[in-house]
Amino acid sequence: MSANWSGTVTFGDSKTFALASTAELAEIIATNPKVRARGSAHCFNAIADTDAISVTFENLPQELVIDKEKQIVTVSAGIKYGELAVALEKRGWALHNMASLPHISVAGAIATATHGSGIGNGNLATAVRGLEIVLPDGSIKKINSENPDFAGYVVGLGLAGIVAKVDLAIEPTFNIEQTVYRAMSRETYAANLDEIMSLAYSVSYFTTWAAAGGGEVWAKFRSGSVAPENLFEAYPATSNRHPLPGLNPEPCTEQMAVSGPWHLRLPHFKMEFTPSAGDEIQSEFFVDRKDAPAAIAALEKIAPQINEILWVTEIRAIAADELWMSPHYQRDSIGIHFTWKKVDAVYEFVKVVEAVLAPFNYRPHMGKVYSASPEYIRSVMPKMSEFVRLVKEIDPMNKFGNAMTDNILGR
Repeated sequence: MSANWSGTVTFGDSKTFALASTAELAEIIATNPKVRARGSAHCFNAIADTDAISVTFENLPQELVIDKEKQIVTVSAGIKYGELAVALEKRGWALHNMASLPHISVAGAIATATHGSGIGNGNLATAVRGLEIVLPDGSIKKINSENPDFAGYVVGLGLAGIVAKVDLAIEPTFNIEQTVYRAMSRETYAANLDEIMSLAYSVSYFTTWAAAGGGEVWAKFRSGSVAPENLFEAYPATSNRHPLPGLNPEPCTEQMAVSGPWHLRLPHFKMEFTPSAGDEIQSEFFVDRKDAPAAIAALEKIAPQINEILWVTEIRAIAADELWMSPHYQRDSIGIHFTWKKVDAVYEFVKVVEAVLAPFNYRPHMGKVYSASPEYIRSVMPKMSEFVRLVKEIDPMNKFGNAMTDNILGR
């Protein structure tokens, strides 16, 4: 794995180990001065990079143990959500939510608080009930919610020990029906944001920021709920849609209100296809849900510039949580996600977007492209100082860090 998912970041590892066991992971950590963990490389900045040794998890045995009484599944760190979901569904279980694409690894997604959508749904890391981590000396430690620093370990950015296994909360399986409502203007969406985002179990709004054409609401209803015939001026699509205008919808999960298992509806994309555009750059910024209409109105002022280099924007809701490094820490959030075309202009223009969103104290997705300074990030992340303290206690010699995390933490 020499580059990230979209080929926009080339990794500089001196050596990469595709681990076959936790014991091998422990030995590599214990005998090397710098080690960086990497998940499925669905990142768009240097957070997964290193100029030292990297370890990957795709070859770890896919352990899956269910505790029915506690409703918890224990899985190996490298399992992808799509693989885990199929295994759970066969046994009659489900996760509370899925990200837009099922191709990402569990440990990697958790480390950056990656998320799905739904005003009542926390990010994927909020399902974590325990972690098995390897410490800098190669010892293995179990962390659970009784640990006073548990909320700091979970969204760990790869710094709070290297995760080998994860305990996740599960629930009985359920079905979802997905309906896409077309031609909703951004003005209507912003004016009725809370009502629209509360419409279904999971809701996304897609727009290109073009002057005409509006956007689409992708509403995922738990089966048994009643979908409205129309949604303000928007109307149900009469065929399956792709989030990116003009693309073939075959890679997308079934729509048209056809009921199906949660894991085949909550993601936007099917596991067996390359998701989204593939050839892209991603950024995402989170604002307080109450500020979202004003933030969208502010972005309207630069809409023509956005549209020039954009594939699509997806706007989602994420419930507040208590995880220290989560961008949703104690704040119900709206995520404004940009799937950019793969052009160099993106990196400078992201600074323009951030300047527009700065009055709303945006928090960036740590696995995607942003330009915010460490000082800014510390100012909007209330638990940053406690996270720095925890990381220094766990890893005083900074074995697990890299240039990007050193910059974030001021090391």
